[in-house]
Amino acid sequence: MKFGTVTGAALVLWCLCVAVQASKPAQTPTTNDGVYTKEQAARAKKQYDALCADCHAFSIAEKKRPRDLPLGDEPFFEQWTGRPLNQLVTVIHLTMPNDGSAEVSEAEALDLVAYILQRNGFPAGSKPLTKATAAAVIERPKKK
Repeated sequence: MKFGTVTGAALVLWCLCVAVQASKPAQTPTTNDGVYTKEQAARAKKQYDALCADCHAFSIAEKKRPRDLPLGDEPFFEQWTGRPLNQLVTVIHLTMPNDGSAEVSEAEALDLVAYILQRNGFPAGSKPLTKATAAAVIERPKKK
């Protein structure tokens, strides 16, 4: 089969388009992309209430003591916006609760982060947050 000039040019153009698309970096998912499930967040509520709630309210107004760090509002977003979720997972897994009263497994930390996302108004998705998907970057929640 012999290609005409137009057909050959179209084939070359198509190959170039495919090559350009393949060379574009994939966009990093963010917390606004539904990186956890509702079920996962619900699983963590009891654990949050038992281990976290005493020191970590979700708003400045709910804080019990001045030194408490909220898991929402400006202090949270100032500290975490632009950072990957896996950093938050690691902090929870390795250092919480900071009184040494319990240990939080990595799987439990992933669930707790899902709960934090849900409480901050981030959309749920169809797949749970995992160690692999925790590379998603923390953004401020989009207004509805």
